[in-house]
Amino acid sequence: MNATPSLASDASAISSEPRPRILIADDSRVIRLAIKKILGTQYDIVQVENGAHAWDRVVQDRGIQALVTDIEMPQMDGYELICRIRAADDARIRDLPVITITGTDDEYVRHRAFACGATDFITKPLDSIQLLARVRAYVQYEEATRELTERALSLEEQAVTDPLTGLRSRRYLMQRGEQDVAYSLRHGRDLTMIRIDIDGFKQIYRTHGDEMSDRLLAWLAKLLFRNARTEDTVARVSGAEFAILATATNLDDAAALCDRVREAVASQPFSYGDVSIPVTMSMGLACLITDRRDNIESLLKLANQRLSRARSEGGDRICASVIGDAAAAVEEVTLAPPGSGAQSEPAATEVLAPLPELGDLAALDAVSDEEPTQAVEVADTPVSVAIEPDAPADDANDLISVDRALALLAVGKGNLLGPYLEALVRRVDPLLEFYHSRRFGGPKS
Repeated sequence: MNATPSLASDASAISSEPRPRILIADDSRVIRLAIKKILGTQYDIVQVENGAHAWDRVVQDRGIQALVTDIEMPQMDGYELICRIRAADDARIRDLPVITITGTDDEYVRHRAFACGATDFITKPLDSIQLLARVRAYVQYEEATRELTERALSLEEQAVTDPLTGLRSRRYLMQRGEQDVAYSLRHGRDLTMIRIDIDGFKQIYRTHGDEMSDRLLAWLAKLLFRNARTEDTVARVSGAEFAILATATNLDDAAALCDRVREAVASQPFSYGDVSIPVTMSMGLACLITDRRDNIESLLKLANQRLSRARSEGGDRICASVIGDAAAAVEEVTLAPPGSGAQSEPAATEVLAPLPELGDLAALDAVSDEEPTQAVEVADTPVSVAIEPDAPADDANDLISVDRALALLAVGKGNLLGPYLEALVRRVDPLLEFYHSRRFGGPKS
């Protein structure tokens, strides 16, 4: 007699439990309703009509556990939406499962969607069983990953050593980083934060499982520790994410360290038993003084941003860009295979702004004034750099900003500014006139 109320109570508890939330982005109301009909019995469905609204919702709604998106949409298409998600600083957004749905079987579209970071790909007309099965699998994976991440972060905060790899923990990295930053600022010495991620680690985990993934992480940790200096702090900050805090190190030295690590990975591929897994890495660099940071949190954040950019560009590269300098293009240095030399695949060469970023200054010293355009090698990476030492002063505005000129002076590279000084002075002169008139009541003599 008492069993009936108990069962009713259990059923009520189950029905009141919050359901996983799925975001649907498609400019067709018919398609959105069709997907809702398929998924609505098991999931809480949120609908938007374009990529811009989808991005806003993903950022604001922490309950979104998967995204089903069309490719061709107004305002922001599916490609840009996926790229934004994969380049996000927030791991919750960056790791969101994304299933793309489109009406075309074009291989190029499929390839581009996956290159942007799509988790899965389904073509119209929709197969209800297939769509439901894939969404269920990715939601379950996302829930398990989120739970494991939360547990790992909780345990990580209590320890200074990562139990799997033997490297330092994130907590230790931040504590040591505060000390190193204070010392570097006091003595005017640079230091560099290097963020390193294993490309495609989630796919490796899905394919090979826990044991193989753990062995891969431990293997890479040994390589990183072996190639770093004694005074550097090497840490595993989360999952397949690592960091190296290199004291008394500028961008050039940090790039050399990254190159040593890359060559070590390439020359000694990971293998266990009869399984061999090719490994590539994305890296983001940020320097304390060069990038004008004053605390470890902002330095790590900038390194993370550059790491995200390297990953969004396809991975297997290093990014040391001065993001936000509107007067110059962003620098991307692609990590070409060791030994490939300057004749490697054309796609591995990126064209930089006429005045390169600070990470390439050492290479610029070797550029001859008699050769307006030539190839310069940075850490065994072929990079095309356009230099016009005899360019008229009027063209300098298009080549260098005042901020970058100040940054060059800060690292003792003022000799590179010779061809641009006259134009830089012309740009600053109106400010000096204004300052003189405000302070002394008239134009400067």
